Amino acid sequence: MNYKVSKDGIQLDMHSCRIFPKPYNSTAVMEYVMFRVNGRTELVIESEIKINKAVIRPLSADIPFELRDGKICICIDRPVMLSVEINGSCENNLMIFARSEEYSEPSDAKHLIVLKKGCEYTGTLTVDEDNTTVYIEEGAVLQGNIRAEGCSGLMICGLGKICMERYTYEMRKDYARSVDIIGCKDVIIDGIIIDDSNDWSLRINGCDDVIIKNVKIFGCRGNSDGIDICGSRNVTVSDIFTRVWDDSFVVKALGTGNTENVVFKNSVLWNDFARPMEVGVELRADKVRDIRFENIDVIHSSTGYPIMGIHHGDHAEVSGIVFKDIRIEDTPGAQLFDIRIANSVWNRDNRMGNIRNITFSDIDYIGTENNDVMLSNSRIEGYDDEHDIQNIDFRNITIKGKAAKNAKELGLDIYEYVRGVSVTSDPELAEAAKLSCEIKETEGFELDENGRYRGRLTVILKNDNDVSLSGTAVLAVSPKNTAPEHSFGYALSPGGSMELEIEAELQPGKYIFYMKNSNNEIENSFLYKQLDLVLCDGQDIKSISPYRIINYYNNDSAAVRLGTDNGRIIIENCTERDMELVLYTAMPVDQREGEIIFSAEETDFGEVCAFVKKGDGMVPAPQLRCPAEITYVFRNEPKVKEIIKTDILIKGGGTEELNFSALGISEGTDSFLLELEARTDDTAGLRYPYTLFHSTMPEKTAHMFVNVKIIGKKE
Repeated sequence: MNYKVSKDGIQLDMHSCRIFPKPYNSTAVMEYVMFRVNGRTELVIESEIKINKAVIRPLSADIPFELRDGKICICIDRPVMLSVEINGSCENNLMIFARSEEYSEPSDAKHLIVLKKGCEYTGTLTVDEDNTTVYIEEGAVLQGNIRAEGCSGLMICGLGKICMERYTYEMRKDYARSVDIIGCKDVIIDGIIIDDSNDWSLRINGCDDVIIKNVKIFGCRGNSDGIDICGSRNVTVSDIFTRVWDDSFVVKALGTGNTENVVFKNSVLWNDFARPMEVGVELRADKVRDIRFENIDVIHSSTGYPIMGIHHGDHAEVSGIVFKDIRIEDTPGAQLFDIRIANSVWNRDNRMGNIRNITFSDIDYIGTENNDVMLSNSRIEGYDDEHDIQNIDFRNITIKGKAAKNAKELGLDIYEYVRGVSVTSDPELAEAAKLSCEIKETEGFELDENGRYRGRLTVILKNDNDVSLSGTAVLAVSPKNTAPEHSFGYALSPGGSMELEIEAELQPGKYIFYMKNSNNEIENSFLYKQLDLVLCDGQDIKSISPYRIINYYNNDSAAVRLGTDNGRIIIENCTERDMELVLYTAMPVDQREGEIIFSAEETDFGEVCAFVKKGDGMVPAPQLRCPAEITYVFRNEPKVKEIIKTDILIKGGGTEELNFSALGISEGTDSFLLELEARTDDTAGLRYPYTLFHSTMPEKTAHMFVNVKIIGKKE
């Protein structure tokens, strides 16, 4: 344990849970304390890590503290859920859960099941009788899950824990959701801890009249949603903390009736991967309506996914969705809003629905001072004339303290089949002015004698606002570490403009140039470049310059030369040690509408968008961040006929020659797709492979493969 915490001079018990933080190479441990507060209380926090500074989230709690003799001293006088974060990072944080309620064994339950403190229970606890109370004492642990079906008058309460750390993914048939309530009425879930669920943490499916309150949820696996309300009515979810790897608050309909009159409120959300608040997908009902998210703090969301999303592909009429009083802190690169009707792998209905009457009001994007990754543009997109989106109202949306008064200032892209979008704010709020931005080529990229491309770019900023804007901006390039970032200052009066010319040198591959700005006052602008790998057939491999393999972490421990000669690929290991390589090859195909064009490792971490083909150009991809979304959810990976995988071991300084016929490359072709993975000790255990052209899933997707062009035989 890193922390020691005393409350009014008495040391508290420390607890811990597993988490899976960015960049997702290994799980970690988060510590927390729980206690009752019924007046002014002083906490003294000690850390084995030296404390230089601290922040307490959510910022809206406005909790005073001071650093005293290397310790954090906090005064608390009410129930709160806090994250204490030291030294400018959310790693090694401490969670504080202060409650007002006393929890004791109910005395009036008709059927009472008690899990005792200090005891550990295993398996599935099944409830099938009306008027049953399950009381989990603080310190009791159920290693398993609770399942209730067809009951009324159900209560699950106490401060004990339901944990599934012993249950593997392969055991999900019997041990999936930690708490699964199906077809029940008059349900109360109060106070419990859900830890390391093997699937959704808490599902309410086909139920009526449900109250969920004071629950803490920790999840570190894929699909470890927080709370999923599915096909249920009259549900209130309040005073919840989630730190999960998937979505936190979710509304669905799974064929168990309409989802109506659902309220999520007074909660603190932390998403290590997916979406804090989501309506969809899987909306298989006639109506999904009257859903409210209100008074919620999103303290962290790491990957650029939508903070508030509505994603629909089934037949429901979705209406009356309200997001109000939402405060958003550390969410670099996120979309604030994403509303979309589209096909996905989860669609089951043979017809689509529509989306109507959605309200976002009093949304405050606070951000952080030390992050210059701008918000991704929000997006609204319908499906066709019949399955469209109508009447979306944005009111009092503030970004870094300034209010968006139109779609441009909101960073909102409105696509086809959308009607009736309004963006307004109260007149007294300062306006969120943005600089217009264009990134263009001054001189086209030309291939030099060393196999590198050289070109010149121009960044143009214009101030079309009534106020002066000044700050610092960065022109960055993705994939990361492939070229230097260029930082520059700007100070533009109304009507002013500036141009900045930058030289760039790049290896062959695919690249996105984009802007970063901590003030979030520059329009998102992108320039995409595809730079082919041009090989002169038959050229002496030693005369070709080597290409370095550099990844997200700036590992630079591999280098190769590549060539072709009369229907063969030649690969030379330019290091002195033996190297395991994996060659991936495919034949090119025409790109299709909606197909992914670009997605590198930092796309998964919220630092830059993925991009898809739209018309004759490309646009930032909606709801697409991780490779699993690209390949599994929307099935829009490049439709190559086949990706051929070839394992190779090349001695230090040695070469390998492979025939086109064994690699699926057509005889006589002058163009094919290629990716090369290196397996090295210093990159073992990373989430994504170590690849030359920055593919994250080269066995499944070819969108980042380089296009190889073969020119005439070298004499």
